[in-house]
Amino acid sequence: MQVTRQHLVDILRMAALPDLADEAFRALPDPVEYNHAERFLARYGISKDELISRRGRKPVARDV
Repeated sequence: MQVTRQHLVDILRMAALPDLADEAFRALPDPVEYNHAERFLARYGISKDELISRRGRKPVARDV
């Protein structure tokens, strides 16, 4: 499964991670494979569950 790089960047900004959002924009391809995005986030100690928690809502299918 793929997501757009911009979608991931937007999620990171909503999660109050602007520096990581900038790094994702520079480092990731567009579109980005879901597994690649997870590995990228894991390098910074961020999990999908943490992103969801920081956004303060339940996950939806498009969430990374």
